[in-house]
Amino acid sequence: MKTKKLIYAGVASLALAAAVYASGAATVTLRTLGYFIGITQGTDPATGTPRYQYADFAGHNLVNLAMGRPTGDTNAPKQVMAMTFACDLSSVNLVVYDELTSNVVATIATSTSVQSVLQQDPREAGPNRAHFVATLQIDANGNPTNGIVDGSFTIAGRVNLDPTNGCPRPVVVWLDRDPLDRLDGDAELPANEDHDSVPLALRTGLAHLIGVIDLITAGDTNTVLIPHAGLSIRRELPVIPLSTE
Repeated sequence: MKTKKLIYAGVASLALAAAVYASGAATVTLRTLGYFIGITQGTDPATGTPRYQYADFAGHNLVNLAMGRPTGDTNAPKQVMAMTFACDLSSVNLVVYDELTSNVVATIATSTSVQSVLQQDPREAGPNRAHFVATLQIDANGNPTNGIVDGSFTIAGRVNLDPTNGCPRPVVVWLDRDPLDRLDGDAELPANEDHDSVPLALRTGLAHLIGVIDLITAGDTNTVLIPHAGLSIRRELPVIPLSTE
């Protein structure tokens, strides 16, 4: 078990976020909602034989664990899940964003590789759409009671791009469509699965992921397989540059 590295990794995660935003890198931060289908190992209480145990969770539950809180904690509603994208699509990270300070306060998962294909529609000045596949390593965060220990995600999705600079950008939601959405099983999440304080009007894209994550809840560590998760990548979030002084 890797719980001892949680404290150090949590500090490192915050330092990484500070370094990215202090550097002025061409990066956008986008509010992202998610719902994760989880399966962990259980045991039949009558026979002692192994059985599936379902452990579904939403983006806000993952945020709570990353910040060292119980999954059902409601005391920090302004800390929400988001994704950061480099404008050249060289990195795609899953993060915790604090709406009160307008900054990323933890990194949930950091991309180790990203591949993308672009499309430039007629009358556009540059590529205005992209599909991407990203592999992410989960960062250890939280504490030995509630936290995230290890794991990895593979995210496949699509985003709209600003044709002038390549940055992912939101569009009016009814314009955010792609022929592969139905084939990929990508659709907007039901409102009751992961709440957003801002009504859905703009969306940058949709994505899905598979992966595995080691979670600590109430002091117990469990490995959760995630055969499917849906992501709704929405509006851009403001980021106040961190002082380097």
